[in-house]
Amino acid sequence: MVYEFKDYVYVHNYGEGKLYRGNHLIFKGNAWSGICQFLNYTNNAPEVREMFKAQLEQREKPKYAQNERQTK
Repeated sequence: MVYEFKDYVYVHNYGEGKLYRGNHLIFKGNAWSGICQFLNYTNNAPEVREMFKAQLEQREKPKYAQNERQTK
């Protein structure tokens, strides 16, 4: 799957991610880390957050559940 935002292109391929700025590879590795890098390089742009909304919600759920258990 290919995601584009301005000058950035993120290629998500079976657990591996590659992030390009222009024609330069700036990240290659784990897909989740690639999503985080994409968000970081684009200053957490709302358009990019929307592209990965489902993944971000899935990653954030366990944090909330753990915090709720600690407060009880």
